[in-house]
Amino acid sequence: MPEIRATECAGSRVRLRPIPAHEPPLDDRRGNLRLVAPSAPQLALPLRITTATPDQDPVFGPQLTDRQDLPEPGPWARQLLQAVLESLSGRRSPTQLQYWTSWSVYRDIVRVAGRSGPQRQGAVRGETVQISQVRVCEPADGVAEVCASARRDGRWHAVAARLEGIDGRWRCVSLTVG
Repeated sequence: MPEIRATECAGSRVRLRPIPAHEPPLDDRRGNLRLVAPSAPQLALPLRITTATPDQDPVFGPQLTDRQDLPEPGPWARQLLQAVLESLSGRRSPTQLQYWTSWSVYRDIVRVAGRSGPQRQGAVRGETVQISQVRVCEPADGVAEVCASARRDGRWHAVAARLEGIDGRWRCVSLTVG
């Protein structure tokens, strides 16, 4: 039975009107589809991600950012390098770096982190990453080249990165850990 609701008109009289049916019409025609039980569960399909370069799509592609609109590169780079080295050691998930790195840098971090074994939840105490020195050079507007020395698992490493201002934030487009 349809429900009834009250609506107010231009005058002061109230009229009762039935609410229109909101169910879709029943379609009991048989189609050409038939349901088949799957023989095996569907596994994840390979994911191919393509990124547009600025010359491919000047409006919606990545936009370069001027240096004045970016944060100081030194402290930002120190935090990024700390996170990268923790990811390479298995103490942090590499997916946390996806937003802050280019696709090629992220892919390399995932590849190297995967070789070092599964993530170690609650890594051994005392095994920390320490970034001791960070040097920054800004060769062009919106570009910062960073080098640092870091101690990880009792060994010293040299780290170099190139940061570019893209879409209002620093993004690591090149990374070398020695």
